[in-house]
Amino acid sequence: MAVGHIFQGHALNAVDAKGRVSVPASFRALIEARALEAQRSPDNTLWIGEHEQRRCLAAFDSVASTELNEQLAASVADLPAAEQRLALEEARADAFDSLEAVKFDGAGRMVLSTALRKAAKITDLAFFRGVGSTFQIWSPERALEHLPAGSRIRDRLIEQLEERGVTL
Repeated sequence: MAVGHIFQGHALNAVDAKGRVSVPASFRALIEARALEAQRSPDNTLWIGEHEQRRCLAAFDSVASTELNEQLAASVADLPAAEQRLALEEARADAFDSLEAVKFDGAGRMVLSTALRKAAKITDLAFFRGVGSTFQIWSPERALEHLPAGSRIRDRLIEQLEERGVTL
């Protein structure tokens, strides 16, 4: 994957009562570019689940899902063949079982299920953050708790919240 084809930047988007939120336009364009570079048809499906270590959601496009699968296979490659299949099956189950397929429409709108919103404590705003081959979706409150004081991204999030009249 080319260096220019990584998720970077951030956005603060509104979430309606039904859980509809727009995927940032730059992320949507990148999802298409990454698929084309990987010689795949562009896909409007994201695989979203709780981040394994952070208190947010992790979102994978089809390219990132494939990369993760390859990383998992590599992680068990040194095991004896008899153990390798079972270890890979367990690793895949751990990584992929809890992900939800979420489609976005032509305008970039998707619906985060109640379970996803509850897991990440997302209510009326979602903070999208590009982190390389994937992106994260945070509640602004949790993002502020996680981001280091004085960091540029934290300061920018506070500015965006203030522009919307939200103080936390």
